[in-house]
Amino acid sequence: MSKHEEILNYIESLEIGKQVSVRGIANRMSVADGTAYRAIKEAETRGLVAINDRSGTVRVANKGQKVVNRLTFGKLAVVANADVLGGLSGLEVEFSRFVISAMTLEAFQHYLEPNGLVIVGDRHDIQAYSLRQQNAVLVTGGFDVDEDVIAYANKMGIPLLRTSYDTFTVASRISHALSNELIKKDILTVADVYHQRRATLREEDTVKDFLDLVKKTNSSRFAVLNRYRVVVGVIAMRDVNHVPNDTLVGRVMTFPNVAGLEMTVASCSQKMIYEGYDMMPVVNPDHTYAGIISKSDLLQSLQKAQEESQVSRTFSDDISDHLKESGSAFQITVEPSMINSVGTVSSGVYIEMVSLIARRVMEKRRRRNVIIESLNASFFNTAQIDNVLEIYPKIISESRLGALIDCEIYCVNSIVGKILVNLQLS
Repeated sequence: MSKHEEILNYIESLEIGKQVSVRGIANRMSVADGTAYRAIKEAETRGLVAINDRSGTVRVANKGQKVVNRLTFGKLAVVANADVLGGLSGLEVEFSRFVISAMTLEAFQHYLEPNGLVIVGDRHDIQAYSLRQQNAVLVTGGFDVDEDVIAYANKMGIPLLRTSYDTFTVASRISHALSNELIKKDILTVADVYHQRRATLREEDTVKDFLDLVKKTNSSRFAVLNRYRVVVGVIAMRDVNHVPNDTLVGRVMTFPNVAGLEMTVASCSQKMIYEGYDMMPVVNPDHTYAGIISKSDLLQSLQKAQEESQVSRTFSDDISDHLKESGSAFQITVEPSMINSVGTVSSGVYIEMVSLIARRVMEKRRRRNVIIESLNASFFNTAQIDNVLEIYPKIISESRLGALIDCEIYCVNSIVGKILVNLQLS
């Protein structure tokens, strides 16, 4: 094995978040700086490391490796527009909570816990004590920090940050970032639900090989790969009807639609239902085969996500909370957050409320898996703050696979608009 490959294997064995440097690699592996540099650049190309302006080069999750979205001290530095004064090696650590220091040192001690973040101003005692208690420090107001504090942060690998923002602005930014990360964590992607180990065929295999695989696995649809493990097709039973057994798979397979690992489950589900697929191949970022995903897996995961969601508050949640059912209609009072720059209800609010109503209407009919395919909106009047809107939904048509719902929006007995919602059902 060459030194180049040895370095790459070593980098791949490092923990996620571990800092990587040319000099460190060169010394450890007893190679020239140029050899270490070329290996690190190759590792970057493979997705093993990433270069951050603030934290340098660090080991990151490689392709296909699922990592939950998390808010690290490095991301916090970006959110707070902060300079990193010390503790570079700890920037990829996920922080647990933040504390604003506005009290005496004795009282402050009770609020600390490991991997926390302390937001503080020109308080040398709080800065030093926080670092000793394994807490990162963010100094607001652009104050100078003593050299002994910086040296200790570097020695222990605990981030020491400084920003010119005031404490209130920084706390607001961090709270917003935390809320966004909670939302991201609750959004299912293909990487959460796909199957990695599923049988595949090569394009030079025959129809007989396909039929043997059907008997062996009890599946009837497979991805077809070339010699580079790139997905080049999909083959199913309908493709081999009345076809001789010695026919090459590559001659009868169909061109595939594929799903990426970071594709959301909702968008993948919509695509599969629209195209009528029961299975789709899943590919890595370099287009090589990663596995397969089935329609039943997608629908089950969507239903489970709706039942178990612990996501932070979203725009959709706010609209849903204000939407009340009244007889055959739904009512909602226009809040200040629902208006646009000219003081009338935003068109996006209309679309969201009608989408929620359509889902509620179909849930009453025990149609749980609902995907909005299209909306056709016409507006005739405007509504403003404190107006009460009434929305009357009417099912125009419904089949096993879809439905069409007409929603009329009224305000004080005057029609505001009509939105026609086209749904996919499963």
